[in-house]
Amino acid sequence: MRSLGIPCALFLMMGTAVAAELSWREDYGAAYREAQESNRLLIVSFYGPETRYEPDAAAAAMLAAHVPVAIPLDATIEQGGEPVTIIESAAFRNLEQQPGVAVINLKYEGPKMRHVMAALLLDEAQAPGTVAQVLDDIARRHGEDVVPDAFGLKWYTDYQTAYNRAKSAKKLLLIAVDSAEERFAPDLELADALREMVLVRLRLEESSELLSHVGMRNFRFSPGIGILDLKHEGPNHGRLTYNIPARLLTKEGTHAMLALAAGRREEAPAVTWHDDYFEARRLAEQEGKMLLIAVDEPGERFQPRDRSIPLLHGYVCLRQTTERQYPTRQGPVRRLLQFVDFRPMRENTGLVVYDFTDESKPYHGDVVSVMPHKYLGPNPGNRVFSEAERENEFLLLEPETLTRRTLMWAIRVSKGHGENTRLRSADGVPCEARMAGAERNSVLMTSRGVGHHAGGLMGGEIASPGPGRDIVDGALNMVRIWRGSPPHYGMMVRFHRRFGYDMQASSSSHWYGTGRF
Repeated sequence: MRSLGIPCALFLMMGTAVAAELSWREDYGAAYREAQESNRLLIVSFYGPETRYEPDAAAAAMLAAHVPVAIPLDATIEQGGEPVTIIESAAFRNLEQQPGVAVINLKYEGPKMRHVMAALLLDEAQAPGTVAQVLDDIARRHGEDVVPDAFGLKWYTDYQTAYNRAKSAKKLLLIAVDSAEERFAPDLELADALREMVLVRLRLEESSELLSHVGMRNFRFSPGIGILDLKHEGPNHGRLTYNIPARLLTKEGTHAMLALAAGRREEAPAVTWHDDYFEARRLAEQEGKMLLIAVDEPGERFQPRDRSIPLLHGYVCLRQTTERQYPTRQGPVRRLLQFVDFRPMRENTGLVVYDFTDESKPYHGDVVSVMPHKYLGPNPGNRVFSEAERENEFLLLEPETLTRRTLMWAIRVSKGHGENTRLRSADGVPCEARMAGAERNSVLMTSRGVGHHAGGLMGGEIASPGPGRDIVDGALNMVRIWRGSPPHYGMMVRFHRRFGYDMQASSSSHWYGTGRF
């Protein structure tokens, strides 16, 4: 598990947010009595000569709210007039007399009072976010509706309770969705802004029903944070107005989201735009991020909307003109738009995205999205949702190949038969098996030059050709064709927990695409 945030300076004061100081006690007996008298958990860290538990930001913030004690493996306590080695007690047998962390319940009344509630060997405890998650789970198991942290922030554990509280108080509701591997860990500086909101922390694996709701679709069943606006009247009241998936979460992006959601645009950190293609590409590789390139000309310049700014902080961003030139490997100087990677743009201005997030993926280092400006503008020629939504959905696309991401985007931004009807078939979790099946069938259709249904091995399939001026136009036209066919439309408009989409080019102006569910 890793923490979604920046390590916090626990001893620093900024504004009104003050974190409790994380102070490791050194006397086990005294720490035990302190926890008992104050009705808190006792966190015991056993360390060896060269091995000691070092908490991450999330754990440090939570540990400070309890009583943490660090003692060597050979520490003893007197019992019956005789010294007894503490770690040899049966209560700590799961630690196998090795360095690690144990949690003793001196807070919750009942049969488990004074019992060890969790014991983690050092490697497990050291995994980012693990100890924080253990402490959070203990609170949930004991029915705590609100779990305080070391900053004095109160986190609800039940969505409906938090929603009702935010609605009655007319406040913004911040939703943190955590997984076993990733957990949102605010730092001291963020605490000031968070204090103004109602906060709820949810477990991903326990929130399937909530996240399948159309209003929560942008979470895509992934960890991250979002803001539901129950404060401002208007068309966005009660809607998820901002969200950042874990893979794009940064401290600057979180600050931007909180400031923009509260209507304090001037406080939102500005996005850093680089100027050199090769330098930006090296930086994206170095940081394991996606590289977003805005190719502009005087009449068409990418101006990100407010909803995009928190997401853009998670990219390495580069701004170029259509005339910008660079030397090639062969020697001659060429315009960037003439590079092989930029062919799908067809010399248009717009956005290009490279993926450097995961070296194990076949698309690592490839262009995985292109978006000419006209498809983010006021009239792209298809029944699609607003410009802001099209831009937001583009930036939220999960890591995948160019063809898969383009068709997923087209599904997500296209309207159904009703003015506000959503095509929900791509709102679930991308499934590699279904993606591969969609790819195989699209390749087969391309080779035969005719539409082909391979059969609903995965519970359903849609397939068709789509003419278009470029890959984005081809994807949008494919959705238009599916929308006109009742059987295809029926599968496209339904929510599927797992899905696969892909498309293949059969010529410079023709594509074949498939969806599998």
